[in-house]
Amino acid sequence: MTYPKKVIRFKSEAYWSFWDFQYAKDSNPIEDWYGQLSEEAARRLDALLKVNSKTDSPHLWVGFKRFLQGGLKQHRIWELEFHADKRQYRLLGKFGDVRKQAILLMGCYHKGRVYTPADALEQASKRAKLLAEGKAIICERPINEDF
Repeated sequence: MTYPKKVIRFKSEAYWSFWDFQYAKDSNPIEDWYGQLSEEAARRLDALLKVNSKTDSPHLWVGFKRFLQGGLKQHRIWELEFHADKRQYRLLGKFGDVRKQAILLMGCYHKGRVYTPADALEQASKRAKLLAEGKAIICERPINEDF
């Protein structure tokens, strides 16, 4: 049996890109939070973003929890989780205006129904609103490919 000599190759769609919320050029609260993570937590977050960047549907992302309800529903804020240092970490984010663009709004800890900082959900909502109003910017988060 012979195999067809002509093979049709389909272009795979671009990877997801992850972006940090910024108040101004000098103020990046996501990078500030990332800088405070332990080495283990930073590695786990980098691995999470690397794997998820190559996954088509965000519903299939590793660590994807849910879209948040209440006042956060209007901005379609979602929650990613990862575990390190015997803690539950959360990233709150939203999708950008460009296809396959995810914007990280807030990094926090979570245990039970308690977020640390306590106003994490409100902060994420405020940041999403600032982006919608054009009063904040985003900058691309590089994906660490060293894994």
